[in-house]
Amino acid sequence: MKKLFPIFQNNPGLVYLDSAASTQKPRLVIEGVADFLAHDYANIHRGFYSLSERSENLYHQSKTLLADLINCEAKEIIYSYNASYCFNLLAQALINSKKIQKGDAILLGIREHHSDIVSRQMLAQNFGFEIRWIKLTETYDIDRDDFTTQYDEKVKLVAVSQISNVTGQITNITAIKKRLRDDTFFIVDGSQSVPHIPVDVKQIDCDALIMTAHKMFAETGLGMLYLKHQRIKQLNPLILGWWTIKDVSCETFSLQGNSDKREAGTPNIVGAVSLLKALEFIQSIGGMEAIKKHEESLVKLCNQEFIKRKEKVKIFWTLTDTQRVGVYSFEINGKSFNKVAENFAEENICVRGGGHCAYPLHKFLNANGSVRISLSVYNDETDIHKFFEVVDQLSQ
Repeated sequence: MKKLFPIFQNNPGLVYLDSAASTQKPRLVIEGVADFLAHDYANIHRGFYSLSERSENLYHQSKTLLADLINCEAKEIIYSYNASYCFNLLAQALINSKKIQKGDAILLGIREHHSDIVSRQMLAQNFGFEIRWIKLTETYDIDRDDFTTQYDEKVKLVAVSQISNVTGQITNITAIKKRLRDDTFFIVDGSQSVPHIPVDVKQIDCDALIMTAHKMFAETGLGMLYLKHQRIKQLNPLILGWWTIKDVSCETFSLQGNSDKREAGTPNIVGAVSLLKALEFIQSIGGMEAIKKHEESLVKLCNQEFIKRKEKVKIFWTLTDTQRVGVYSFEINGKSFNKVAENFAEENICVRGGGHCAYPLHKFLNANGSVRISLSVYNDETDIHKFFEVVDQLSQ
């Protein structure tokens, strides 16, 4: 698999264990984008010449493949700059459309990414709604009893991540959805799930799911928002401009009636093509089931190796072979997470040290931060063994 990713040929001996932050890019994506820029690039929408038509076809093909991946319609896919931007756009659209008002409450998981948290905290301060935090159990799972206690008639929105970017734990979000009233807007952060496991938005029955392209082998600069069709009709867009408008006069304007009204201005056409090529790459290696199977074998190996070192390495969450992906956050003998991450870097091993944009969760864990490794399709058993060799050196 490494042969399909030029980064490893250009950096011999590299062990890349930071895919939760961003994945490396396969040759198919790199060359596909270069070929597009050399042969097909032009601005899209209302271009009647062949370059524009080819660019627009590729742009929409990317939405079609993404819709196939998560089981929705292409018209329910909205592109933006990144996942953080999607969170903010959606949060403010809910306010703008009066779906959340003064006196209402929203429920957030304490382990959510800052993009989901801060976008709502800012609005809560300005518009007077309440943020409630769903407590965690001792195993870091959502406390179902606490959820039931807090979920009253005031709650108009529930937002949770399908997979924690700190623990790697997979949450049963379908079970959460079954507890919700029809008037509750349900948002799922799929940034860590869509790149690693099969995700079906119809089965989940969420109103919105947010993803990011650079964590699934595509370029940076493209966030993807799935928004259920009836919600697209209900929510007013926050940002307007070219392509969102159906008609404009000196007195007023009218909007497009579909997802186009949420993509103001020239979109990231190149980013969409890179996502298209990334989705084609995923198909070429057997799809999400193949990715899931490969990563499960590495998870099993990691669990075995961490268990051998449980006296010196503290893992944040349990070491189970099921209901998790290859994301591990840990401490080694209480050492500084920054120093440990630097020690790995000296051995050509890429890990991440810090709070991983999940400070509330780390506060719950009584930790200032942690070291994190995260796996992808280009990792193999050799990478894992090299990683644990350095773990042993640092834990002496």
